[in-house]
Amino acid sequence: MRISQDTVQQILQAADVTEVVGDYVALKKRGANMMACCPFHNEKTPSFYVSPSKGIYKCFGCGKAGDSVRFIMDIEGIGYPEALKHLAKKYGIEVAEKEVTSEEQQAQNEKESLYIVLDFASKYYQDQLWKSPEGESIGQSYFKERGFNHTTIHKFDLGYSPDGWDTFTKHAIKNGFSVDILEKAGLSIVKEGKDPIDRFRGRVIFPIHNVGGKPIAFGARILKKDPNSPKYLNSPETGVYHKSHIVYGILQAKNPIRIEENCFLVEGYTDVVSLNQAGIENVVASSGTSLTKEQIQLIRRFTPNITVLYDGDAAGIKASLRGIDIILEEGLNVKAVVFPDGDDPDSYVQKVGSQAFKEYVKNTQKDFIRFKTEISLKDVGNDPIKRAELIKDLVETISKIPDSIKRSVFYKEVATLMGIEEQILITEGNKISLKKVSDSEKDKQRQSRTQQVGDLDILVVQRNANQMSNIPSLISEKNETIRSAISYQEEECVRLLVCYGNSVLEHNTVENIDYKLTDYVFNEIKDITFETPSYQKILNIFREFYQRNEIPDTTHFTSHQDEEIQQLVSTWLLTPYQLSENWLKKEIYIPLETDKLADLAYTNVLRLKKTRFESDMAKLTNQLNEAQSYEEQDHILTKMMQLKDVIKKIAGLLGTVVQG
Repeated sequence: MRISQDTVQQILQAADVTEVVGDYVALKKRGANMMACCPFHNEKTPSFYVSPSKGIYKCFGCGKAGDSVRFIMDIEGIGYPEALKHLAKKYGIEVAEKEVTSEEQQAQNEKESLYIVLDFASKYYQDQLWKSPEGESIGQSYFKERGFNHTTIHKFDLGYSPDGWDTFTKHAIKNGFSVDILEKAGLSIVKEGKDPIDRFRGRVIFPIHNVGGKPIAFGARILKKDPNSPKYLNSPETGVYHKSHIVYGILQAKNPIRIEENCFLVEGYTDVVSLNQAGIENVVASSGTSLTKEQIQLIRRFTPNITVLYDGDAAGIKASLRGIDIILEEGLNVKAVVFPDGDDPDSYVQKVGSQAFKEYVKNTQKDFIRFKTEISLKDVGNDPIKRAELIKDLVETISKIPDSIKRSVFYKEVATLMGIEEQILITEGNKISLKKVSDSEKDKQRQSRTQQVGDLDILVVQRNANQMSNIPSLISEKNETIRSAISYQEEECVRLLVCYGNSVLEHNTVENIDYKLTDYVFNEIKDITFETPSYQKILNIFREFYQRNEIPDTTHFTSHQDEEIQQLVSTWLLTPYQLSENWLKKEIYIPLETDKLADLAYTNVLRLKKTRFESDMAKLTNQLNEAQSYEEQDHILTKMMQLKDVIKKIAGLLGTVVQG
């Protein structure tokens, strides 16, 4: 099915870029724009900007840019139609679709198919929980025993998988899903020579959602005693689910995390659900996996503060300590809380209630370095060798912290706790840091040598042995894109059109006609074809509108399906810089582009023509060298003299000098 154009326009108008992006990152106001750390690449200093007024985003670190639809496409890894449907669902817009051809249907993105079948499965498991006799008697009974009410069960889309070998698989196939996509989604298991079977059987289901709210995987707990089956069974890695990149409960927790400016990190699904029901909603779980850098980066989108909630199992705490170091390495602030022996976050909150739980956390939380020191000291005792090893381990942990001030504070704290001179710790930490830098440089050099060898191998295949002397320059050409002078002039011409095409340069009072920037530019460049394909593409779009006596709005380009056009125009419209209010306070006037548009357009057209004529002059020079007769040479020389006069006149208008 294809979405009708009227519906597309309705979605584009309804989608607030701040709300859409804000579902995935914590935005902070900066002047007229919003900013955050980019969700598309790992960074600790924000370079990701959102413009509410222009309806676009732009990362000045990795270059990602576009509108609300493009953001959903990039962040979710889905196509244009699915991104529109995602936004339509968010804003309650009914999607009117048209039939598509079989070729278009086959071209659908596999990721989109995975999202569709996983959503189908999630709804199926929920229906089984509430509408099947087996789900009501077994699944609902389990959740009731855990103390989960109906509101909580619905909030987390909890479900039940029937205890049959292929109940779900047959149901999905009957509804048009292929065995191939069921296997790729991790829902069915296919073995050669056998019929496909359900992965999850006779288990309660905990759907795992991505930040945007789509179910991407499932955690399933068995309810009957079976020594041959694991207590929890999780979805395998798929095209949309990478367990090291997601934390359970992030969908429900992202807004509370922003509000509380803190994220509670627990171990299991039931800890998250139970705390959430008790009103403690800023909580996520690592789902039993070792904590990863990608999971921490996901949490960091919403807060720089994490509080790790441990149960009373000393062995489990020690096993996870080294994994928590990665939180410090990513620049986050970490605190830790241990519950009394025999209690985990789930059991403790049900035992004491939410208010007492919050008080306990507040009164017992410790910064992670102090926590790690104190818990490790219990095993060290007075053994000097173990004590020295612990100090080295603590220094190793502190050296991972990127902020030098925080490192200094923690060195002082460990020095006090361990009874050792602070300077010794700092010296050891510096040694570790220097070694890391040295190792990193060696890795870069190895990679560089490997890359150069790879480049040379390619060139050897492409070139004969007698051309080997050109290899260094060829490598340079391969790795660097050198822009021609004319491409800069073409970009400036198109940029002015897109950003200010509707601006009035002059008003004819006699005929009451506005002479706009678009009128001037198209009158001056009517016979010029741009050399840069991307700029010619935008120019063609603009010219089509102009021929209908229309001037396209910037949103036509920022919402364009062509990603290259979106990237270019978003870059032109957004800047990471803004004028300080102090200029106004001191009554210092700084002219804006809009104040000098006529001069900018005039100068740009002259430069574009001059560069174009200089290019033509170079071509004529080549033709002159290849001319076979005096008549041909005379003809070319005459054209060159005429062209040189034109170039000199333009140079004079620009105030530049022409050589020769």
